[in-house]
Order: sequence, then structure tokens, then C-alpha cells
Amino acid sequence: MSKKTLMKQAHKIAKKIVKEVGNYMVALKLALKKIWAMAKAGRKRMSDSAFKGAIYELTHKKREYNGPDFFWLGSKGIPVWLMEKNLDPTELWGAQLAYSIGIERETEKAALIVFETDFGNITMWAPKSVIKGF
Repeated sequence: MSKKTLMKQAHKIAKKIVKEVGNYMVALKLALKKIWAMAKAGRKRMSDSAFKGAIYELTHKKREYNGPDFFWLGSKGIPVWLMEKNLDPTELWGAQLAYSIGIERETEKAALIVFETDFGNITMWAPKSVIKGF
């Protein structure tokens, strides 16, 4: 795709998703990222189904985990969004299977969380300000 075509497609998508996003510039940024990813994947043209699929992906939040919003370590809770941000999908899956969860170290503002699993330990730093119970 030429840069002109990329921009045209991005503007079309941005116009469709601006209501959900609330700001045209943000909608355009998301659309450009999506279009550029498709162009890098080798797509030469954008069919109607691909166009509708891109709009659907940008307007619907992806959530792989449907459980509670916090994982609990005794009386302390770690937000799932923080785990999704700091752990890759394999580590997130492993953290859900942890048989022991603890705090290895603490600083003034953060705690090093350790998830002990059958596959090894998974560690993650978490700010105390977002952990429930601190």
C-alpha cells in the first residue's frame, strides 16, 4: 500500500471509531497503528471484511482473563490490569496457577511479588499505591 492509501484508510477507520474513542486525534493514531501493522504483514489491499474487522478490534476491548479484578496475597490484592501490563501471556497464565504468592522484597514505594509455580518462579514489581491492603 502506498502512504496515500494508508492515510486514506486510516482516516476512514478513524471516522468510524471517533465516537467510541472520544477524540479524533486518538482515533486516527489507533487507526494508523492498525493500518501500519496490516501493511507490515504484507497486506496489499484492504477488503471490506478486513476493514470491518479492524474497526471491531479497535472498538472492542480485549480481555483474556474473565476472573476477579484482583489476585490476593493474604490480605493484599494485585490488580489484574497490572499483571497484564507487566507479564507476558505465558507468565500471566503461570501466575494464575501459582501455588504460593509472596512478597520477596519491598522498597518505599514498590514490592517485588513472587509467584511460585511448578514451572519456576515468576517475579513482578508492583507499586504499593495500586496494591490493595498496603
